[in-house]
Amino acid sequence: MKTGSPQGRRRYRNPPIDEAVCEFHFRPGPEWDLTIPGKLHSVLASEYGGKRRSQQSIDVGVEIKNDEPSNLRYGQKLSKVLLFTEDQTRAVGVGPDVLSVHMLRPYQRPVAPEESGWDEFRPRIATALKAYWDVADPAGVRRISVRYINRIVIPESVVRIEDYLHSAVPLVQGLPDAVNNFMSRTDYGYEDGAHLVLAQGTFPSPSGDIGFLLDIDVYSEPAGLLTQTEALTRTDRLRALERGAFEAVITDAARELFDADQD
Repeated sequence: MKTGSPQGRRRYRNPPIDEAVCEFHFRPGPEWDLTIPGKLHSVLASEYGGKRRSQQSIDVGVEIKNDEPSNLRYGQKLSKVLLFTEDQTRAVGVGPDVLSVHMLRPYQRPVAPEESGWDEFRPRIATALKAYWDVADPAGVRRISVRYINRIVIPESVVRIEDYLHSAVPLVQGLPDAVNNFMSRTDYGYEDGAHLVLAQGTFPSPSGDIGFLLDIDVYSEPAGLLTQTEALTRTDRLRALERGAFEAVITDAARELFDADQD
């Protein structure tokens, strides 16, 4: 069995995963500088030879000076540089003290199911983490998250949400049975300190089919800093929690949908 492979996990022929992301936040070692993305790209160039993209974030603040009116400061700052594979379906993101590894659809490749999915994702995580450690020399990992964004499309115009998701909006006596749209976000806590954020809702589908979004984000913020090896072990734990949550939320009707052959 491959390192980090969840035992007894279920592999679907048509998984609903739109994107899977593993993200590490670091306690910085030497001061982070703008040359780090380029250095990381040099190390990972054989895998991530596609076009690079910059991701910006909005920076809003208030500038206060003695005896002068306060000024609102508004601008953009670099969030991440994204390094893509040639086919644009896999990526590594690097920014100030943060590293992310992305798997876009198809998460599991139909032609090579045993070499994709988590069996591909886990080695990409380990390779990117080692490369970042070698380039940036962080003091340690202070936060890890494993997030799976699932888009479930049901080829019908009218469905009962609860037939596919156990976590759907409950029926309330005195309210209509038909639910047109819904959205919810719940934060669960585990005994070991990990958190699971479950976000779900409907989304419009151009084809007219019914679409559900199921976003499962499991994260850990340990009391102390984690080494590279400890971070990977914690990542495996978070992945197992995510899969357990996914299977707990979906119904057998959803499983049949994910096991159906693609058109």
